[in-house]
Amino acid sequence: MSEIVPVAPRDVAVAEASAAAPARCKNCAAVLLGRFCVNCSQAANVHVPTTMELVHELLEGITHSDSRLWRTLTTLWFKPGKLTEEFVAGRRVAYLPPFRLYLILSIIFFLLASFVHTNVAMLTFGDAFEPASPPASASKQTEKSITSCDDFVTWSNSPTLSPRIKHVCEAVLHDNGGNLVHLAIGTASKAMFIFLPLIAFLNMLLYWRPRYRYAEQLLFFVHLHAFYFSVAILLLLTTEAADSWPKLEGVAGFLSTILGWTWPVYTLLGMRRVFRRSWLGTVFKGIVLFFVYSVVFGLTVAGVFVYAALQL
Repeated sequence: MSEIVPVAPRDVAVAEASAAAPARCKNCAAVLLGRFCVNCSQAANVHVPTTMELVHELLEGITHSDSRLWRTLTTLWFKPGKLTEEFVAGRRVAYLPPFRLYLILSIIFFLLASFVHTNVAMLTFGDAFEPASPPASASKQTEKSITSCDDFVTWSNSPTLSPRIKHVCEAVLHDNGGNLVHLAIGTASKAMFIFLPLIAFLNMLLYWRPRYRYAEQLLFFVHLHAFYFSVAILLLLTTEAADSWPKLEGVAGFLSTILGWTWPVYTLLGMRRVFRRSWLGTVFKGIVLFFVYSVVFGLTVAGVFVYAALQL
């Protein structure tokens, strides 16, 4: 007579679980063996997130929840060129990726530039079209002055573009160029994706021997402009604070001067660290870069305003 062995409830549950269909990843349909998919790394527990979970995910995506953002910002500010040097050397885990850092700071800057009211001394376009009174000793025969958009179109002497020029002129006069500046700010954020690769290529020509890879040049300018944007953010906030509280004008002016000088000093220190030249060579290349940068930046700004004017 065979002996009947009792089966434990736990063994029954295990058998039933093994007989059931295995859980699969909702992203790639691979069999799940733990909390994360071994094939695509997606979490096994995927559900429609709550509002708080979305906010937490947003903050985690920006800061990575491990202070990498703050470590990156302190390194960016107080150790010029260090982030580029670390990235090239392969030490990257402790810092935010270069383009993510650049995007975060540039987005903050352009948002502030769009919404923060700054008392920038702008040309009153309406006054620009009013003829100035000639001096008493001047001849009665004066040069033709521009007194309206119609006169401006006639003066421009461009039959093909005259209707478009008149439309742009009237649109600028309507709000004193406010909409033009707003469109230019939005266009500038996109133009930077053309400006940065171009200026990195031109800087590569300055460091031909020994030659540096283009990717290293581009990384340097991505980090450099991340710093520029962070300074510009502080300048915007300083200007706004001075406009809101006139008593802070003296302090704001002093801080603006200090922050303005950080741009050339930081650039030279960063070039010195990354490209490892003597101070004399670094200063010389820095001067050349300044003129090249000014020309390319000026052309970029002009192109941005022309494009923005065509959108009016």
